[in-house]
Amino acid sequence: MSGPKIVDIRVLQAIQERQRRLQEQRLKQLQNQWRSQRKRLEQSLKELQPLANSEVIGAMEKSMTAMDRRFEKIQEADSLEDLQRRGEQQLQFMASELDQLREQMNNAITEVRQRSRSMQAAANDLAARLQAAGLVEESRSLLQAPSAAGLELAAQQLGRKLRNESDQDFRQALADLAVEASPARLEHKAVDPERERIEKLLVQLELLDDSNETTGLRSRLEALDGEQDQRQRRLLLDSLSLELSQTLQRRAREAQRLAILDELEAQLGVFNAAPTGLKTAISAFRDGQGASLSDLRHAVEAWCEQEALRLDGERVRSVVLGSLRELGYDVREGMTTAWVEGGSIVVQKAGSSEYGVELQDVDGRMRTELVRFGDPGAPVTEQQRQRDTEIEQQWCTAHAQTLENLRKEGMAAKVMAKREPGEVTLTVRRAAADRSDASTRGVNRGTGTAKEKKIN
Repeated sequence: MSGPKIVDIRVLQAIQERQRRLQEQRLKQLQNQWRSQRKRLEQSLKELQPLANSEVIGAMEKSMTAMDRRFEKIQEADSLEDLQRRGEQQLQFMASELDQLREQMNNAITEVRQRSRSMQAAANDLAARLQAAGLVEESRSLLQAPSAAGLELAAQQLGRKLRNESDQDFRQALADLAVEASPARLEHKAVDPERERIEKLLVQLELLDDSNETTGLRSRLEALDGEQDQRQRRLLLDSLSLELSQTLQRRAREAQRLAILDELEAQLGVFNAAPTGLKTAISAFRDGQGASLSDLRHAVEAWCEQEALRLDGERVRSVVLGSLRELGYDVREGMTTAWVEGGSIVVQKAGSSEYGVELQDVDGRMRTELVRFGDPGAPVTEQQRQRDTEIEQQWCTAHAQTLENLRKEGMAAKVMAKREPGEVTLTVRRAAADRSDASTRGVNRGTGTAKEKKIN
């Protein structure tokens, strides 16, 4: 093959390494998120310990331990390779597990708090009856530490006190409280569905952060438990529900914004030297000072793409010129820079001034063409044509060897266009002696325009 040849070159090793580093950056961010979330989950477990079923506590602790182990295992050598192969899917799975764990804790806390409130309401009712019956100390003792066992003991004390009385209301109250049955029957007494819905939303917010705003919302909800005016209580619940929903929506938007910033930081973290301006812009957005997140995202992604092309292009040019040097071509210092800045270079075999190979970057692909130096207007004799074909065949061999060297260096080289030797007339440039620079020059013709582009 001869004539102009266009080759698409992908630096596979570099691409894979960037993918691996990107997954490591994302993993690091997810791990930081887990550390923060774990602290809140541990605090919630302390609240659950005295009230929740031991199986619930055990399941939560088991899930947290499993998540810890996932992070430990994924950082082992084999797991990093696995992360590179299935990184996106694996990280999404772990993030989903974290969401499920958060939801599991949300349900457990909501249930325990509802049970605690039901028990407190039962204790308040029974304590009032103890007080009315003259059992002041028993009433005080029950209110100090409400529990299922305490309710049953207090009911027995009151029953003995009123053994000879026919208090049907009280006996019905005992039946309603189910103090003689399992304490589990106390769980769902006097439940306000709207209040419980708000409780669940608030727990969801508390598991995200423990800000003053969240504490204030909690205080307002608990204050409503003592509101006797049901109409006023309903109005306040509706107002709190609306405010809480708006807060969660705002936090969701904020979480989405932070996730985008995390991803942009991860993309920049792939490279050893990211622009300070982009890093500063990301920090400004974290502080709420940025103007357009979409513009920042475009700037970061564009820089990362260009930087990857630049690094890959440097690697490709280095291997190509090194291969040509080994094959006897005159490759001099500065040609790599000239290739980038000028868009093309021309190399010649040592001792040969009649022919040269032009190397050019065309839309991110390497274009090579054998050229002959002479008078472009001179007629081409049959002898000259045969000589051109012989040199083309020699260049085809050198070209094939260069592609093989690229593959050995971990690059994928795919020929996009080619011509067989003698199939097209060789391009003739002015004689080398008449050219101002025989090794580097700009090109402007139908196949491409000289400008700074990179080979990817």
